[in-house]
Amino acid sequence: MHQAADPAVRPGVTTDATLGHIAGIFGYTAFFFMAATVIWGLFLITRLPERHIRRQTLYGGHMMLAILALAASVVHAQVHYFRHDAYYTESRIWLVWGGAKADVLPGILGLEVLVLVAFSIWFQRRIGYRRWHRFHWFAYPGFVLIAIHSAWASREQHFGVIWAAMAAAMFVPLALFVLRVLSPAGRRDEADPWFDVVEAFEDGIYRR
Repeated sequence: MHQAADPAVRPGVTTDATLGHIAGIFGYTAFFFMAATVIWGLFLITRLPERHIRRQTLYGGHMMLAILALAASVVHAQVHYFRHDAYYTESRIWLVWGGAKADVLPGILGLEVLVLVAFSIWFQRRIGYRRWHRFHWFAYPGFVLIAIHSAWASREQHFGVIWAAMAAAMFVPLALFVLRVLSPAGRRDEADPWFDVVEAFEDGIYRR
């Protein structure tokens, strides 16, 4: 049997685009929170602010920004389900093969990668901090996919300030990434003592 195509708008409601704009606001908020999370994480690696701020404080700030970014991303995605001017199912929102448009696919895939990285922290103790940290690097391509989606699917292209802010939010992580590669902590032959501190701290907790 031939399956009927989904309607263009949700049946029985108006074509009001208010929820679409709300979703866009949460989308931009999520993007900038993600950019801040990446920047904060790269600062952790380069150790630039450690002269003034304790590393534990920086680590907690990185996690807080990541949680805010994921929360805003989930709200951004789920608001589309209730939109009046377009028809979205849960599968179209959350599944790459659910029928989403091409400009949405990078966002779905990027968010799923970031969610996996976030949930992987629960397995950090079992696999060790060093191995988990290598898996954590998948957050960077996840952020790139989110950035592609944000630029491609943006409905506010007439707002030059948004594009300028997004460009700056991409340039700063790129510059810090270069510093991270060139820093001593980023070289493979020089271990980061912070890993030993974290693993010792975790061993002390789980032995209680």
